[in-house]
Amino acid sequence: MADTLIREGVAYGSQPLSPVPEYWNGSSYEKVQGINGATRVINYNSAGETFTGASPGSVQLTATSTVAISGTVTAVISGTATVTISGNATVNVSTVPVVGSANNTWSASATISSGATSTAVDLQYCYNISYFGSITNTASITLNLLVSQDNSAYYTAATATITAGTSSSFHYSTQTAARYAKLQSTGVSAIITATIAGK
Repeated sequence: MADTLIREGVAYGSQPLSPVPEYWNGSSYEKVQGINGATRVINYNSAGETFTGASPGSVQLTATSTVAISGTVTAVISGTATVTISGNATVNVSTVPVVGSANNTWSASATISSGATSTAVDLQYCYNISYFGSITNTASITLNLLVSQDNSAYYTAATATITAGTSSSFHYSTQTAARYAKLQSTGVSAIITATIAGK
């Protein structure tokens, strides 16, 4: 026997079938509800709860994915990810990356010869840069801050002259969009302890 549609007063055999979208909910038939004839879908999370504004669930993107985001969105990105933002967008960074462990360029373990360059420091996402430390020198030396985008070709971003002293402390700050930075000492050999830091 054919199923009886909700809107029909008699069974199918006595009256032609009328198109009434409906589904079996396990115990009875219900009309499909939606806007302009579209099917209404309710999504459930792994706990069997419906998604709400307060509990919208999460989406995991794999491989190459393009996602259009509008309104106010909070995104948590972990692991290795590349995010491209275009158009009129405002990005708020809740945690500003900090770069620069102590003595990450020179550690005073050896005398730095004139013209020597230090270890390069990756300053990705850091705009404000400081370089500081101490120098034990017998004559004035020039300390250059070199910057690079590819860690290959370096250019002078700032120059400072440090006079002779038993142990001269120094601290300089600058701003740069370059990704890498390192120090170069010219003039005379010296014992140098130096840190490059950014945030």
